[in-house]
Amino acid sequence: MIKWFKKYSSILRASIITALEYKANSIVGLFAIFSGLLIEYLIWSMIYSSNGPESSIQGLTSEWTFKRLIAYIFLSMIIGQLKSSWVTSHEMIMQIRQGFMNQYIVKPLSFFSYHLMNFIGTNILYYIPYTILIVGSPYFFKDIVFTNFMQIPIFIFAIIISIYLSYSIYFFMVCFAFWFGEVRALLAAYNISMFVLAGQIIPLDFFPESYNQIINFTPIPYLIQFPVNIAMQSNFNFNEILTQFMIGLIWCFIMRLMSGILYKIGIRRYEAYGS
Repeated sequence: MIKWFKKYSSILRASIITALEYKANSIVGLFAIFSGLLIEYLIWSMIYSSNGPESSIQGLTSEWTFKRLIAYIFLSMIIGQLKSSWVTSHEMIMQIRQGFMNQYIVKPLSFFSYHLMNFIGTNILYYIPYTILIVGSPYFFKDIVFTNFMQIPIFIFAIIISIYLSYSIYFFMVCFAFWFGEVRALLAAYNISMFVLAGQIIPLDFFPESYNQIINFTPIPYLIQFPVNIAMQSNFNFNEILTQFMIGLIWCFIMRLMSGILYKIGIRRYEAYGS
């Protein structure tokens, strides 16, 4: 365990040093958050203004005021950025396609863990400004976000589950590169669909009940909705939260297991073309 920590912590450290060379990326990330939030603000303000300034929209489980909806979208966009593994996935796909997998075969390196450390290190510049935004969110959305101190540590654990689960799903799709020449289209389709289906731009509470019943049997609710709901819950039901945490961890285990099996099958037919 100590050897594993030393090995991959050095990879993480090298990734952080590399990421610090591109500080402008964090500014671009913040621009993406605020530009997306502005567009959502303008759209939903028109919808709410047509029903009156103090109106609310009834979801499946609760009513949504304009301010509460904007708080949800604000948090969901941040979490969506934190969990996105698009850049790291592209690097993994290119390594498989161009025959650069030999180092993972002959060296004691895990393809999964190596790129997980790279993913965390590359995104470290996003974590810092986004953490500041999340910490400041109770000031802008008073009595809506983090109304209870206990929400903070639970929210952090939910974010960790979201990031790990999202990375495992990306890794699972990346492994199809052993069979198909081009799988970036699959990742692009997944990215675009998750903007809507995972509740990043509109709460899942606005979707039909039949859709929610279906996705409750998938890992999708634990990517965005689960951490955001924790941050915005006013009344805590610890038994319910514990159950959701357990289900989220089970999905992390399932996706890691499935991706690991797919990787082992794929690496057996790997022929290092292009190396």
